[in-house]
Amino acid sequence: MNRRQLSEFLFSKMNMVEPYPDKVKPVSEMMELTAFFPGGMELWLEEKSEIIPDILVLGHDFSTVLEYKKMVDSMQNEINGPTWRELRKLFKTAEIDLNRCFFSNVYMGLRDVKLMTGTFPGSKDKAYVHRNLEFLKLQIETIKPKVIITLGKPASINLSLLSKELKESWAGGKALSIPNNGLKNNVVIHDHNYICAALEHPSMRNQNVKRRRHQNESGCYSGSHAEVELLKDAMQFT
Repeated sequence: MNRRQLSEFLFSKMNMVEPYPDKVKPVSEMMELTAFFPGGMELWLEEKSEIIPDILVLGHDFSTVLEYKKMVDSMQNEINGPTWRELRKLFKTAEIDLNRCFFSNVYMGLRDVKLMTGTFPGSKDKAYVHRNLEFLKLQIETIKPKVIITLGKPASINLSLLSKELKESWAGGKALSIPNNGLKNNVVIHDHNYICAALEHPSMRNQNVKRRRHQNESGCYSGSHAEVELLKDAMQFT
């Protein structure tokens, strides 16, 4: 499959997460914009590229029903907003090509509430959570990434539920709260090995990145430098 076909295939399988629980609505269409899946095509569309992505970047959920409708009406991306602005800056510093990335989420669906932050409403429905984990496995199996990067605590926790190794080390948000714990090699998910890296969510990065610590052969790093080194180390294994 080419880049576009990967996105189209995954969107065609969205019925796996149905039915949607209270305060969660489905995404009616995948916009041809640079935006996280399922609202957008998962791809960096600001440049022409035929690169088949091998890095899966996972956020929490797409947005609210209201904000999604605004994007559909305007057909404008949000690459200059807080999340994308910080993510682009970080990846540029870490020398990660955005064309190599698939940008998705651990939860499918839209928040049918006013706030786009805080706990995702569907996370209280165990059956819905399970269906989203199954869909996350499908995303991983379809994309076959060399590296999986999580953005924020919920994404790291949900990914940890798919792997014995991550359950032991990342459960409860420990990927971010424990020093030198954000990078894991040889993580087994459905009989395949992956490199997994946990980052603070870009939208809250300036507030939270101070707590990050990462150590490698070059030294001990803290704050923003820790996440840059963590990403560089992750990419060295690809």
